[in-house]
Amino acid sequence: MTRLSSAFGETTNLRTKTFELAGHEFKVRVPLSKELDDIQDRINKVDATEFKIRFDKMTSTFRNVSDVEGVVVTDDDVIVEGRSTKELVQTILQMENRVVEYIKLLVPVNGTLDDITYEDIEAEWPTAVQLEMLARISESIQPGYKDSRKN
Repeated sequence: MTRLSSAFGETTNLRTKTFELAGHEFKVRVPLSKELDDIQDRINKVDATEFKIRFDKMTSTFRNVSDVEGVVVTDDDVIVEGRSTKELVQTILQMENRVVEYIKLLVPVNGTLDDITYEDIEAEWPTAVQLEMLARISESIQPGYKDSRKN
């Protein structure tokens, strides 16, 4: 028993927030600061094999074509209209990692979400729903964070 639970009794409900989306109520487990740091580390860690597959797929047509306006092909990247394809792939994979990590914070009615993958989520929810879920979960676990970033 921790010092706080000894003083106040069971307080685990303090770490659960709820929100509603499309008429459905979701419960979110609010992570501790250390857990949030670990989540951020997992979001930032991109699988090298998946990165290479995505990068090769996104750049394959540009590598076989020469002199396309707005496209610069280097030894290790393809720059389209000033934007690095490597950075784009990195951003996409990190966003997918964020979706997975935040969905894992939801408290399921049945079972567990520990082994859920982005492919599982993408098969059920379109991108717009995923982004709305991210926004709602973010607001639940870090209320006011969005407003404080504006300042």
